[in-house]
Amino acid sequence: MKKTFAGVMVAGLFVASMIGVASCASNNVDPTLNVNVDDEVKVSVIDWTDRTLGEVAAPQWLRNMRRGNSDTFKQSWGVDSNRVIKVSMATGKTEATAQALSRAGFAYTQAAELNLKVIGRVGQGLNDIGQLEAVYAAASETKADMTGLREETGFYQRIRVTEKATKETTEKYVYYTVYSMDKSTWDNLCKKYLMDLMGTEGLETATQKKIGALFSEMKDDADKKDAKKAAEEKALYDAQMARLEAERAKANAETAKANLESKKLDAKEAQVKAAAEEAMELEAFLM
Repeated sequence: MKKTFAGVMVAGLFVASMIGVASCASNNVDPTLNVNVDDEVKVSVIDWTDRTLGEVAAPQWLRNMRRGNSDTFKQSWGVDSNRVIKVSMATGKTEATAQALSRAGFAYTQAAELNLKVIGRVGQGLNDIGQLEAVYAAASETKADMTGLREETGFYQRIRVTEKATKETTEKYVYYTVYSMDKSTWDNLCKKYLMDLMGTEGLETATQKKIGALFSEMKDDADKKDAKKAAEEKALYDAQMARLEAERAKANAETAKANLESKKLDAKEAQVKAAAEEAMELEAFLM
């Protein structure tokens, strides 16, 4: 089945696999990423930040960061080890557009990360599908209001998607914006996000207590140290999403979908959200 690069579910946020390395034919070999997504689609990185200075298409610090370990970035860029490092990404037809959407979508990206934690860790103990539905809807609609940030750097990739059967190609840019913040800023963000969930109508007291208990864990989880933790978190999230989708199929799927989409985004929010989601799917193959 052909892959698409828009409207992807946020569940794919922390997938990191399928990396292939090839070389460009030139006097100075450039390590360029080429990924066969399936039998019909090929994705290639054909240009990127500081390519002429010898930078690779997917630097190790960026790979590590997308897997939840920011230590390499802190060491390479001289950032205080106590600061929390986060990254946002988005796609656009030009580098400037992708950069602007990446910056604008940072709050959305962090809300998606917190959403994954809440659903993956709280949802696993919910036996009532209505409660899981309520938690998912609340987490999806809660926005992360980011303050106290410092932009550290940015990195772009120019992506070419090739349809193997027709040889038709499309190109777009993915832009990664790296921010740092002090630990108290991250703590306040987690607290506000969870408090917004706990006050949502439809969540029972037991569920709210479980959400509240996440706070200390999320504070300590600002910089995950290895890919295993991120993979376990992703597996829990996927299990909850599979369970939720199965229950929806038994019930009235159309009504459930209408309830989840009842809160409409304005045009700008929709553009930022779509660009961030598209970048997340591309990044799942390229990182």
